[in-house]
Amino acid sequence: MTAAPWLCAALLCWQLNVGGALPREVTVCRARPYAAGESQVRLLIFQDSDAIYVRPDSALYVENPRTDERLATVAEGALLTLRPSRGQVSAQADSFHITDSHLRLRPAGDNAASTVSSRGGWGRRGSYPGVLELSATSGGLRLVEHLDLDAYVAGVVAAEMPRTFPLEAMKAQAVAARTYTLYHLGDHEADDADLCARVHCQAYAGQPPPDSVAAEATRQTAGLVLAWNDLLVDALYHSACGGATATAWDVRQGKLLPYLLSVADSPSPEDVAYCAHDHDVRWSQHFSLRQADSLLAANLPRVLNEPRLSPGRLQNLHLVAAGSGGRAEWLEIATTTDTYRVRGDAIRWLFGEGYAGPQGLRSTAFELSVEPNAQGAPVGFSFQGRGHGHGLGLCQWGARGRALSGQTAEEILAAYYTGAVLLDLRP
Repeated sequence: MTAAPWLCAALLCWQLNVGGALPREVTVCRARPYAAGESQVRLLIFQDSDAIYVRPDSALYVENPRTDERLATVAEGALLTLRPSRGQVSAQADSFHITDSHLRLRPAGDNAASTVSSRGGWGRRGSYPGVLELSATSGGLRLVEHLDLDAYVAGVVAAEMPRTFPLEAMKAQAVAARTYTLYHLGDHEADDADLCARVHCQAYAGQPPPDSVAAEATRQTAGLVLAWNDLLVDALYHSACGGATATAWDVRQGKLLPYLLSVADSPSPEDVAYCAHDHDVRWSQHFSLRQADSLLAANLPRVLNEPRLSPGRLQNLHLVAAGSGGRAEWLEIATTTDTYRVRGDAIRWLFGEGYAGPQGLRSTAFELSVEPNAQGAPVGFSFQGRGHGHGLGLCQWGARGRALSGQTAEEILAAYYTGAVLLDLRP
């Protein structure tokens, strides 16, 4: 007996949901309080620091975040030094020395900011305008900034795009960054934050000058987000597509995101890509057999999420199939113990020094050449590629080229997010 069509569809949806293929659903209503300034974004900006140094532009209040009690005041321009101390936070300035499990730093002025830097761990020196909350972790200090949505978006645009990019390109970036933020709220809940300040989420290094193009792009797009079927889109973006963007299904382990499809990044097949002026758009990388073996031994267990895996010695690499945008869909790795397959964007991180570290492949849009010795055994691997990043959504250098050709931010976004529409979340 043949199952009813509705039952087949229900079973398919259930399988996709279990496998993680159905996209997260984020309603417009959930996002509105952030656009209206009623809720703030929590941003992890420093992690595992041995010391954090804060120099405020105006008076800075040191508070107990549990009771809201004001513990001390840091004078304008004074230096506040924070260090971990036996599982607590030690705060010291010229006039006081406080130790507590958590501390909050609140600017006295409405538009005030603090210059923050650190020693150890990760985090970027910058001017941070929000309320800062500190806690101790097993690795040092953690600093989370609480700030308004568009203050964060302006910082993302300034960090993600060169300041020489045209205004329309930056406006498109601002809309994408705002939408991405609202879609991914809570991704770093384990760190008591919504997002982090690294490219793992979005690059961010504090507040740009108010007269910068990034700040102006954010002001001109205030409240605007991308939506598809009344849901926020996962507004992914990347540096340069190299001629065509990718489809989410191919890159992100079979995710069903119908607005992230492969699109050509040129007016016609005879024209060069809009992102062609990126100096990294064409690249090549070479690894000897020994280098590739060492990198794969370190990274394959992490990529496959099998920390105890011992993959054996590398024998050969084989590109199984190419997906949308000319990107590698599967890479087959033959070793002395087994044959492994790695899919989509995860291929890039197989060749980083330290998982997802430097020297990873710039993109998966590449051709692989295996270099044999006289006996025909592989001794090296060459990757000839194009583009930079995962290839999904907005191509930043493509947005630059499109803006220079006269396209508006709305036209740029329509080109990269198929079927998505602009919505204004403001009341």
